Amino acid sequence: MGNFEDADINHQNGVEALTVVVRQPPSTKPPRNAFPLKDRTRVIKRMEGERNSAPDGGWGWFVILAAHSTLIFREGIAKCLGVFLKTFQTYFQTSTSLIGWISSFCITAADLTGLISGPLCQKLGCRPVAMIGGFFSGLGLIAASFVNGVVALCVCLTVSGFGLGLALTPSLTMISHYFAKRYSLANGLAYSGSGVGILVLAPLSQVFLDRYGWRGAIMLLGALCLNVSVCGAMLRPLPKPKKPRDIQQYEPLLRNEEIEDLATELTEEIDEEDVAEEDTNEVEKDEKIKKTHKKSALKQITETLALKLFTNPSFVILLVVQFCARFTYMGWLIYLVPHAIQRGVTPMDATLIASAAGISNIFSRAFHGVVIDWKILSALQMLVLSCILASTTLLLDPLMQSYVFLMVGSLLYGLAGGIIFPVCVVRMKQVVGVDKLANALGWSYGFAGMGRMIAAFLTGWLFDYFGNYNISFILLGAVQGFAVLILFVDCIIEYRR
Repeated sequence: MGNFEDADINHQNGVEALTVVVRQPPSTKPPRNAFPLKDRTRVIKRMEGERNSAPDGGWGWFVILAAHSTLIFREGIAKCLGVFLKTFQTYFQTSTSLIGWISSFCITAADLTGLISGPLCQKLGCRPVAMIGGFFSGLGLIAASFVNGVVALCVCLTVSGFGLGLALTPSLTMISHYFAKRYSLANGLAYSGSGVGILVLAPLSQVFLDRYGWRGAIMLLGALCLNVSVCGAMLRPLPKPKKPRDIQQYEPLLRNEEIEDLATELTEEIDEEDVAEEDTNEVEKDEKIKKTHKKSALKQITETLALKLFTNPSFVILLVVQFCARFTYMGWLIYLVPHAIQRGVTPMDATLIASAAGISNIFSRAFHGVVIDWKILSALQMLVLSCILASTTLLLDPLMQSYVFLMVGSLLYGLAGGIIFPVCVVRMKQVVGVDKLANALGWSYGFAGMGRMIAAFLTGWLFDYFGNYNISFILLGAVQGFAVLILFVDCIIEYRR
């Protein structure tokens, strides 16, 4: 006869009856205490972890496509605003530096939004946050097509950047849920959207500008940005594992004459009942502890913003690396073309130099993950080497006086820059884990936004002061070199672990 789980005496029509819940006996019953409670709990948790494991494919490829498309708009819109720079200056009758500063608000707002997008993903989920972000990204640009003042333009571009920032963090976070073994490759394929956006959206915006004017062009770009919401809808969460249910069978009601025999058998199971009572007492005790110990407001803020991440030295180092890399990349991206023109290169050839960097950037973003996934180099080693290449290229810039050398330098920096940013995300996942990755990415992009904002002003000020871009590019190389130094500290920390 099976093990009795519960018994209850019912009084129906004056007849005492006993309802008995019986667990169906297994085909071969193991000896008592063959599987202790702790061992069984450990096995169940391991089985649930296996069911929760990343599929490394399937719908994950559509998640990569969604993240790739989101990055096309996030980086491409920043380049598109550069196309409108002269038009804005003429229409609003203001200085180029002011319009450039306002245009940078869009991408800066996208970076700083990362500080809240991570906690929002934890509370609301990745899909709704990304869809809301896509809506605001398009709404801001469409509204900008109706403005008549510089302040209103600044507000609209900031709203659009806010939406793009909301959409990006959920996209990158979902990739970590769908990919484990091939995560570096998946992340690199997603990040290649940045280079595609720079190469495709910039000339497309020029076509729109020539045909429809700046208002029509921005409205069309805003309509395209609404597709980011569609990309957000593709961020389907992984299904939750189904909890195994105990198969129970109800025996027929027993009469009074059978109760005595049943009571005798129940006494033989006294040990199991004692264990069940102990478990029940422990559960009740835990519930009381949870009710009596309420979290303070400060502790809730700490958990929501994941401030404990800052106790991890490797995480802090990665934040500094992101700041330095974004500072360098922003200064290089804005001033590469005028820098080449100042050295005697024609405007068309200067544009080709920037396009060459975009091509090498796409290539490195797409294929560096293979090197990491195949264990040829670790993410940390790849990050150090790419930072060294970027820093060296910029520090040697004063020696690159001809078109050929400028082209080579642009290709090398584009190659390095295409590795740095996605590998930072891979390394971030290794340091903080999947559960805290959304918060970590939020902080990372927040620090990156500060780097962008400072670079846009400081490199331009150095040009105004010295009359050329040599000092500006040396400064960019020095900032990137500082990132190399602190990465060596992270290497020492990793070695001691």
